Amino acid sequence: MRPQGGISAGRFKPFCWIAGAVGLLVQIACAHAQEDAAAGPGQPSWQITPSIGAALTLTDNARPGQTRKQGDLITSVTPGLRIDGKGGRVGGSLNFSWQQNFYANESRYNSDQKALSATGKAELVEQWLFLDAGATVAQSPTSVFATQAVGNELVTGNRSETRSFQWSPYVQGFLGGRVGYELRYRNTQTSADSGIYATGSGVDSQAWSGRLSGDTPLALLGWSVSAEDQRSRFAGREFESSRTLGTLEYRFDPQLKFNVRAGEESDNYSNFDLRKRTVSGYGLDWAPTERTLLKLSREQRSFGTGHLIDFSHRTALTAWRITDSKSVVVPAQQFTAAPVATAYDLLFLQLTSLYPDPVERAQAATLLLQLAGIPANSLIYGNIMSTQPFVQRRQQASVALTGANNTVTFSAQRSSSERIGPAVGVLNDFALAQNIRQSGLGASWAHRLTPHSALTLNTLASRSKGDAAAQDSRLRSLSLLYSTRLGAKTNASVGLRRNHFDGAGAVADYTENAITGSLTASF
Repeated sequence: MRPQGGISAGRFKPFCWIAGAVGLLVQIACAHAQEDAAAGPGQPSWQITPSIGAALTLTDNARPGQTRKQGDLITSVTPGLRIDGKGGRVGGSLNFSWQQNFYANESRYNSDQKALSATGKAELVEQWLFLDAGATVAQSPTSVFATQAVGNELVTGNRSETRSFQWSPYVQGFLGGRVGYELRYRNTQTSADSGIYATGSGVDSQAWSGRLSGDTPLALLGWSVSAEDQRSRFAGREFESSRTLGTLEYRFDPQLKFNVRAGEESDNYSNFDLRKRTVSGYGLDWAPTERTLLKLSREQRSFGTGHLIDFSHRTALTAWRITDSKSVVVPAQQFTAAPVATAYDLLFLQLTSLYPDPVERAQAATLLLQLAGIPANSLIYGNIMSTQPFVQRRQQASVALTGANNTVTFSAQRSSSERIGPAVGVLNDFALAQNIRQSGLGASWAHRLTPHSALTLNTLASRSKGDAAAQDSRLRSLSLLYSTRLGAKTNASVGLRRNHFDGAGAVADYTENAITGSLTASF
């Protein structure tokens, strides 16, 4: 992050968007919370939780990657706000924090870092017109090969604040009472305060999609026709794609359905001219119980064979998720969605039977992670900032196990990302690499010492490698954390941390050791 020294005009506009989004959701939540309270017990409710956190980090290497280690005492102050709920025709969740970092020895590196994860849905016209919206603000590595660290308070020179905002109005209903329809518009704006997405106005993506679906004389056979047109603009280049697809779906029983599909698609990913191609594929959805879901899909696409395998299963004490996918990723697409199968996602899935209400379940999952000292939504390795589309094969296996005194989460990931066409545009990780391979492991083990305290071991190992010898980086991190609840809404922690990074070429290796302490209160 750049040193803090006033807010420039370029940074002020995104800040206004964030503040406006937070303020609007607070007003909506407050209004519906009052309505829900008036409606009496048992009605949907909104939960609004402001918080404030303070942390100290005593590190022997505050600026990793430099030729000489320099220690520092870093003070972080983080106000935050969380909203969860559903009331009337509006529902959604928001988690916003604004971290201020102050360096005792190097005040010129003082910085602020915002984080936001928000989704919402509103029914504007009853059972016809809807609006989906979402926003994500996160700290991301500018390059997956440059200096990286676990802990955003360290000054690496390889961090960018990425912002992605999406809104999508749509209408849906039935024609003649038998044919379902949906028409949707989607607009996504992605930008960053440094790196390639800071160029111009960032990435602007717009898409139109429509769908018709209905039954046939055969009771178990259904049909659908869908079409989509998408355009993404970045640094003067426009990427276009369109797709028309017809699908037949046969439901063998309520738990098992099979589909086949065929159609046509076109894009200009590999050059400036649109190229049309036929597509075909098939898929399978199987839900043998309410606790297990398997989705399989395979399609012959312009880039080859695309596929999706998505398996999830939960028991009273475990949650499992396995995904394997291959598809095209357009610029900034990876920054519009939260990581797949995070610790929060796994525990949220696992607690479904115990907390059927999603608001209560979200609160329970958050409280469990806070007490255990387990990161909720951490990435094992960073997303790729690209100026052009690429084909990515991504695989991940994750599991969470909870017992009377132990909570364990484990995730393994790997991906292979191949650039489509020759390198064009501004300098980025694909400029010298046709293919970027990433892999990593992340694990946490929390042992409950008392009903209100736990000892947690967190570990992470990741690697990013390109075609060139200088494109190879490895990060390993290990931390031990003691966390305790001081009151009904107050948590504290103290811990030890060690980071080790291996770079290549001009990227320097480093090690970092730190003592951390934090205090968080919610209201």
